[in-house]
Amino acid sequence: MPIRSLTYRYLLALSLVAGLTIWGQILVQRQLSGQENDSWLVNFAGRQRFQSQAIVKDVLLLTTAASFVDTKQITAELARLLATWERYHIQLRTGKLADLHAQHTNSDTIRAMFLQIRPHFETIRTETHYLLEKSGLSAAEKRQAVDAILAHERQFLSQMDQIVRQYQFEAQQKIEALQRIERILMVVTLLVLFLEALLIFNPVVQTLRANFTQLITARQQAETANEALLEANKTLQQTQQQLLRESGLRHQQQLSEQRIRMASLVQGQEDERRRLSRDLHDGIGQMLTGLKLLVENIRSAQLLPENEQRTYASLKGLVVKIIQETRHVSNNLMPPVLSDFGLEPALRYVAEQSVQQSGLTIRVLSQGADTRLEQSIEIGLYRIAQEALTNAIKHSEATDVEIELRIRENRLLLAVSDNGRGVGPSQGDAVVNGQGLHNMRQRARLMDGVFRLLSQPGQGTRIVVTIPLDIEEPKATPSLSDKVKV
Repeated sequence: MPIRSLTYRYLLALSLVAGLTIWGQILVQRQLSGQENDSWLVNFAGRQRFQSQAIVKDVLLLTTAASFVDTKQITAELARLLATWERYHIQLRTGKLADLHAQHTNSDTIRAMFLQIRPHFETIRTETHYLLEKSGLSAAEKRQAVDAILAHERQFLSQMDQIVRQYQFEAQQKIEALQRIERILMVVTLLVLFLEALLIFNPVVQTLRANFTQLITARQQAETANEALLEANKTLQQTQQQLLRESGLRHQQQLSEQRIRMASLVQGQEDERRRLSRDLHDGIGQMLTGLKLLVENIRSAQLLPENEQRTYASLKGLVVKIIQETRHVSNNLMPPVLSDFGLEPALRYVAEQSVQQSGLTIRVLSQGADTRLEQSIEIGLYRIAQEALTNAIKHSEATDVEIELRIRENRLLLAVSDNGRGVGPSQGDAVVNGQGLHNMRQRARLMDGVFRLLSQPGQGTRIVVTIPLDIEEPKATPSLSDKVKV
């Protein structure tokens, strides 16, 4: 069976079932809405008999004038009962159910019954109002009114019984009609389902059976082809794994070679720094020191004219500044305190030098970092801290810098924080991709470490480097008092 034809049949079947369901609901709801107030009608039609009898009883008590009768209480009770009886009777007769906020249409039979009972209702109501509203009636007048009420009360009760039975009969008719509608809907629904099974589901089953047969045959063929594919896939996986291993080894070799080249480059830079530092210290530094001594030993300087004496003093001061600057450059290239005492004293020394030059507040916080490390690690961390401190002084406009060095669980953390302007959106890319940060990242990577830059505009900058350590036995750090001055 074509799929389109099958789809149309399914849609037709579903439409029929949905239509029957909606139509049935409409009919049932219509019948239920017609029966919504039937119980109220039967109930209050029955109460008409009880209330009319209670009215007659109160009228008799009121007119007997017995000593045990409370006339005021009976009068109030009779007035209340009469008003309720009148209101419910009028609502039943007119169909305007004010207490339920609903409207009911009486049948022609019930309307005719209410026309027959109306004279009795009016007589009982009129005579009862007459007894309640007239004071000082004679015994004969009271007796005449009571006789009129009693004469019409029996007819009212009889005809009210007929109205109640008629209400019950009509309600039963509505229930039977609803049952007939439900039976008709059930028969029609079963017929539709039978036709669907005959015209739709049976062809579908036949089509599915043929399709299942084809699927089983195709599955067997697919299993045979799948086995061949599995064999080919297994061979491909083995080849792929071999290629991955070779590619991984080649990539690892490339990384190792790149790291070796970087390490060699950095080591060459450090060796060149060390050589320049030694040359400055041993060569130019010594010559400048000798020049200073020669200048200081000129004995005839006091005999020079005043202008030449000022020139001599300026020359002497310039020589001292050149010696200090040479010493500072030599220490920046390779501070002896780093090789002699370790990383923490070197950081404190560079912080003191930076405070003297910039006037900033620089603190060095250390925790468990009094252990000597490998020379390459100490030099790498010192260069990172030196670069970060230089950036904080020159570019961040900071007033407070903190250098933190902490060793815990064979991991070393170096953090340099400042309270400067931070990295803003305008200069973010230029700063993050700058040469200084690039060098710091490369040095951290050479030490198998992690480099992080944390910064927000107006909230300062924090540079954090974390590297793993393999510390076996701590080595005592020499005292700073043993340091040899440059």
